Amino acid sequence: MSAILVAILAYLLGGFPTGVLLSRFLLGRDVRDFGSHNPGAVNVWRIFGLKWGLAVVAVDFGKGYIAAKYFPLLGGENVWSDYPSFLGLFAVAGHIWSPFTGFRGGKGVGTIAGVALAVHPLAAVLSLSVWGVMALATKYSSVASLSAGGCFPLLVWWGGNVTRAELFAVCFVPIILILTHLENLKRLWIGTELKIGRSQSHGN
Repeated sequence: MSAILVAILAYLLGGFPTGVLLSRFLLGRDVRDFGSHNPGAVNVWRIFGLKWGLAVVAVDFGKGYIAAKYFPLLGGENVWSDYPSFLGLFAVAGHIWSPFTGFRGGKGVGTIAGVALAVHPLAAVLSLSVWGVMALATKYSSVASLSAGGCFPLLVWWGGNVTRAELFAVCFVPIILILTHLENLKRLWIGTELKIGRSQSHGN
C-alpha cells in the first residue's frame, strides 16, 4: 500500500466525527448547538454527562493510537514505519478538519493523546499527569491541554533515543493545540471560559 494512500486513510480515520454522531443519533441533539459548540469530549461531558464524554474521548483517543501504532505496519510502498508521529498527525488533522463535517471538527486533544501513547508512551503518561494536575488546579480543560501539550516535546527530548524527525514531529503538538485553542485563550483573557463539567446553556 502506498505511503500516500496510508496517509489518506489515517486522515479519514481521524475525521470520524465521534461527538457529532453520538450526540445526534444516540442522544437526539447535536452537541455543537450547546456549551462551547465544540464536538469534543469535554463539551459532550458538559451537555450529556461524564459517561458520554468518556465514550467520545475513548474513540478519539483510539483514532490517533491506531493510526500511529498500526497504520505504519501496512505493507507495500508504505514508508511511515520510520515516521509514525507524522502519520499520527494526519489523523489529528482529520479530527480537526473532518471531511465529514464540513472540515470543522474538534481541538485534537484526545487524538493527539492517542498518537503520543502509541509512539512515546512515557512522555505521554507524564503529559497526562500534567493535564490532570492542571485540570484539578484550574478547572479549565483548555489550560490543562495547553500545559500538557507544551510539556510533551520536552518530555520526549528528555526521554532520549529519539530521532530528529520524531522530535520535529512532536514539536507540532503545542503549535496545533495553540491554534485550536485560540478562542479559549480569548475567553480566558476576558473571563468567560467554561470550566470542566459546567455549561452556560445547561448548568451541568
